[in-house]
Order: sequence, then C-alpha cells, then structure tokens
Amino acid sequence: MTAVSDWLGLLRSTADAVEAALAGFDRWQDGGERSDQYAVDQVADAAALSVLVETGVGVLSEESGLRAGSGSETVIVDPVDGSTNASRGIPHYCISLCVVDGVVPVAGLVRHLVSGEEFTAAAGAGAHRNGQPIAPSGRERGARAVIGVSGRPGLELPVWQVRVLGSAALDLCAVACGRLDAYLDLNSNHGVWDYAAGILICSEAGTWTGEAGGRDLFHLSHSERRGPIAASTPELAALLGHARQPGSGSGDGR
Repeated sequence: MTAVSDWLGLLRSTADAVEAALAGFDRWQDGGERSDQYAVDQVADAAALSVLVETGVGVLSEESGLRAGSGSETVIVDPVDGSTNASRGIPHYCISLCVVDGVVPVAGLVRHLVSGEEFTAAAGAGAHRNGQPIAPSGRERGARAVIGVSGRPGLELPVWQVRVLGSAALDLCAVACGRLDAYLDLNSNHGVWDYAAGILICSEAGTWTGEAGGRDLFHLSHSERRGPIAASTPELAALLGHARQPGSGSGDGR
C-alpha cells in the first residue's frame, strides 16, 4: 500500500494542476455540458484527471464519474466545490480530494482556490491547516454557536447565528479548525465528493461527525446523496438533534 505521505503528495500535485489550469481562466459564467455544471468545473476536472489517471489510481469525480484503477484505492474528487460562488465572483471555493481504500478514508486535502489555504488529514495522524495542527472550538451550547448550513433554514435553529457559505468542503474545514461550531446539510443532498475530505479532516481534528439519516458517509456511488454533519462536540450535535445514530462521536465519522 502506498504511504500516506505519498498520497498527500499526489493530492497536492493534483491541486497544483487545477490551480495552474485556472490561473488564466476567464469564462467563469459559462455553462458546462450539463445543466448543473459550469465550464470551470470541466476545466478543473480535466486538470485533475491529467495527474490522477496516469498513476493508475481509481477516480470518482463529480464531473466525470467513476474510473476503475489498478488497486483498491480511489481518489474522490470535487474539482471545484463552490462553483456557483466562483461563477458569481464570490471568492469562496476550493478543490476537495480524498483517498479511500475500498470505502475507508486514508488521506484528504481541501485547498481554497483563492487564498491558497490548505487543509489536510491522514487517517490516525490528525488534521492540519497549512501544516499546523487544528482542533474544533469545543463549544457545547447554542447560545454563542455559529454554524454553517447547506439549504434554506426553515426552522429556528437553537444557535446564535447561521452562515450559508456555499462550499461544504470549506464549511467542514471551518468546523475542524474552530471557525464554525457546526455544519448541517438541511436537505441531505450532497454527493460524496462534496464532503469526503472535509469529514476526514473533521474526524481527525476531533469533531463529532455523522449523517442525518444514520447512513454510512463513505461510498463510491455517483448517484447516492447523503446529509453530512459535523459539530464541535457531541453535546452540540445533540442540541441540533443529530447525536442519535450509533457509532458517531468525537473523532468517529467513518
């Protein structure tokens, strides 16, 4: 099996290729081949595949589907998470990459494609931001909690403030490093590429992680959707109504 450091090196090379491909990109508002796609998604995907396919690793990409590899490892790819933000000039989007062995997460990387800030994690080795260890806020109560959500908050959430920022991967990383206290997908409508790296980073940082319906978060289906959740503590997860499912808890999101 390839060393974790080698996997992180491959993920960094992939992120570098995407950054290079977008450096002179000027068609941010153009659509892609599908109605739910932008041209930037396709350009970034082609750049990521140019690195990954040569290695023989399997790839599951939001944009181009599943490609079998020569071994048991697959890289789950969201070339641009937050592409609607990117299309509108909102500087909050990233590339999200996660290596799984079967469906067990091994290594993950999320790189902000505007600031260059990078979050990484390896199974059993903790989580880092720009090479420095990170940890969640530790907040247990809702009185001063600031949480991120995906979807339109229709119900009154028992927290201080809510943010809808448009990138699940970056929102999860924000929970992992204490910028946000929790993250909820209110619609259970995320593909695994949206959250795989972010959930691993949260788990390794020590946050509570789970899924809205108690299902496994990691899979290799292009069509299945899940509701990823992360909270700084099990107590805050319980307050938000999501500490019911078995097997979830601090540092256990796999």
